[in-house]
Amino acid sequence: MRAQAVIYVKDLARMTAFYEQCFGFAVTHSDASHAQLESDAWALQLVSAPAEVAAATAIAVPPRRRADVPLKLAFQVASIDAAAPWLSRLGGQLDDAQTRWSSSGFLRCDGIDPEGNVIQLLERSEREATT
Repeated sequence: MRAQAVIYVKDLARMTAFYEQCFGFAVTHSDASHAQLESDAWALQLVSAPAEVAAATAIAVPPRRRADVPLKLAFQVASIDAAAPWLSRLGGQLDDAQTRWSSSGFLRCDGIDPEGNVIQLLERSEREATT
């Protein structure tokens, strides 16, 4: 069984494009209220938030970090620097390079998706890559 996560979103089409194009998920199902995205490692479901929740959720442009949500999705990428332009082009943001830190064999950098949900990019450190 793969790991799975669910995110309730305001703009299903935009969020589907963001996760598909930034992190290589394949869209295996999509309808007006939900999208199923999959990779070898896990599945991500994006579900349209109920109308009353969506109406009460303001998404700033550019999006503001939603730090009050106790969840952070982390994605391993080949290169944080190479992923940064994709995130920006698709409505996300990556924190400044000087905020990056190393832990457990990965260089890590936080950012946000187009709706302000906190995400983290992980790049395997050179030392880990050669062992």
